[in-house]
Amino acid sequence: MKIKLRELILVLIISSALAFTSMMPIVFPAVTSTQTTTSNVTVNVLVSIGLQNATGFGGGLMFGSLEMNTNDNPTATCAGYGCNITVSADTNTAVDIKIKDNLALTSGANNIPNSGYTWNSTDATSMPESGGSFAIGTSYDATNKVGASVAAGGKRTWQAWLDIPNGQAAGNYNNTISFCSEIAGGTACT
Repeated sequence: MKIKLRELILVLIISSALAFTSMMPIVFPAVTSTQTTTSNVTVNVLVSIGLQNATGFGGGLMFGSLEMNTNDNPTATCAGYGCNITVSADTNTAVDIKIKDNLALTSGANNIPNSGYTWNSTDATSMPESGGSFAIGTSYDATNKVGASVAAGGKRTWQAWLDIPNGQAAGNYNNTISFCSEIAGGTACT
């Protein structure tokens, strides 16, 4: 069999072309594309407390009519330790509860010193909790808290007492009491 040179060259060219194409990858157009990114959210802290007793705090903390030179007169509002400071069930962090007043009980130019306006709280139903009672002040007390790390739905039972000094001038004395809740260990109550 005689192979003609032209046919041999044609066979070599075709063979080379087939060998070259088998080494090249077959490329198909893309049918998908993927991109990535991060997602992020900040859930805000919700801190909420409520004040409750059998008659409500709407009328304030009432001590009633007291005689001078008497000590440890309990609030009529919280008689029998019936006042509760409750952390709302929808609070999403443990909270500290602090207390202060805006000024000493005042009637005109007269006042009853804060040193004789004392309070205590407990998570139990009897009072006082060990440690005695604490004088209220015009700043939130970071040491003597109404409640520390109280969970959502938790409560503190609270009571206050008032000393009326000898020689105290007659009058209707008033001030404002504030309960503040903040993230446990925080310093937001100012």
